[in-house]
Amino acid sequence: MRVRHGISGLFAVVSASSAFAITPADLSLVRFPDDGTTFAQPIGIRNANDGSGRVFVIERCSDIVIVRNGAVLPTPFVSIDAACSSEQGILGLAFDPDYATNGTFYVAYTAPDGDSQIGAANDQVLARYTVSAGDPDVANPNGEILLRVPDIADNHNGGDLAFDSAGYLNWTMGDGGVQGDPNGFAQCTGRKKADNDPSSCHDTSGNGPNYYLMGKILRLDVHGTIASAASNICGVAAGQPVPYAIPPGNPFADAGAHPDDCAEIFNWGFRNPYRFSIDRETGDMLIGDVGQNAYEEIDFQAAGSAGQNFQWNQCEAFHTYPGGTAPCVGPAGSVPPKLEYSHMWGCAVVGGFRYRGPIVPLRGQYIFSDNCSGGIYVVANADESVPVWTSQQLGGTPSMSTYAFGEDEAGNLYVADGNGPVYMFHSDSGADAIFANGFE
Repeated sequence: MRVRHGISGLFAVVSASSAFAITPADLSLVRFPDDGTTFAQPIGIRNANDGSGRVFVIERCSDIVIVRNGAVLPTPFVSIDAACSSEQGILGLAFDPDYATNGTFYVAYTAPDGDSQIGAANDQVLARYTVSAGDPDVANPNGEILLRVPDIADNHNGGDLAFDSAGYLNWTMGDGGVQGDPNGFAQCTGRKKADNDPSSCHDTSGNGPNYYLMGKILRLDVHGTIASAASNICGVAAGQPVPYAIPPGNPFADAGAHPDDCAEIFNWGFRNPYRFSIDRETGDMLIGDVGQNAYEEIDFQAAGSAGQNFQWNQCEAFHTYPGGTAPCVGPAGSVPPKLEYSHMWGCAVVGGFRYRGPIVPLRGQYIFSDNCSGGIYVVANADESVPVWTSQQLGGTPSMSTYAFGEDEAGNLYVADGNGPVYMFHSDSGADAIFANGFE
């Protein structure tokens, strides 16, 4: 028997929002895979899209484990040595779109203590792994490092991974963690020193490490390579081979036009885009960017659009930073968020998903949470044409410290409580039974 946590009340996350009823009315959270299973700080939930029906859960400080046929397998899929202080750990997982044939997946993690590092703190690492030849439930233990990003503190690491509809891998990266981003890392599209001077972007003279790619979403062609790095490949020294290629749509891909910028960048101007998703139907990108002192935000990027500047640290959601006045204009050509909420409702947004699973009335609605409040929020008008989205809270949910959301192959949506439980969204009245069973 699994306990269901259902609706007991609603309130608006944004004070100016118009009320709407969350549908279906019996929407609830059901403990997954059963009431007795507790994970070790679950921070990510993924599927391999290989027809196996397995659910993969990232345990932040140690392993990626598999849930198959309603039970956690006793042997981890893979164990990774990662630093695990503050906001560090195993932070992201993405299976190759062709995983069913090539057995390849990607993990983002914080380099372990004692490892070599570029900056003042442990590097953030992207590595490629493969499944073992003899057992589909066990991966080969050693990965191939593709990219290391320098870090200056142990927080604001982003770390989420997702493939887009073009087959490129997107990796979120925080601004380094120094409060207010006094170095201007989020707005700098090249390399710079940690000098408390945002105007020194592209200046690498002087002592100390160079920092780059922080406060960004990186987009990489992990199926390609480059024989010799141009000056705008920030993750590899000029002239050296590059274990990835640059998608042609990246805004700084042209080394001739952007010799001092970083070709790996797709989007920039983030504080800590800790959790994001790419809509499995539309290809739209939906990003939860953790705020500073007063406001949290959800950002949106339509599928196929060019790379964009999402305004931090000139803006905190719709407000100026510092100052807190609204509206915030932001840098020229930058993009405001779609939704904000103040810290009277929470303190750290956890981006979620547009629902595409078997609960028919819920499809197309965007669901997110907050790490501090643990509330589950539903956006019914999560559409590109709507300038400001509004949201309602799902009542009756369990008390939790939300870490992440994730989908299985059938589109069922899960939410992870950092204290151990994982829950699945459930409805008796609104479910498409055939779709829920993966057409089996």
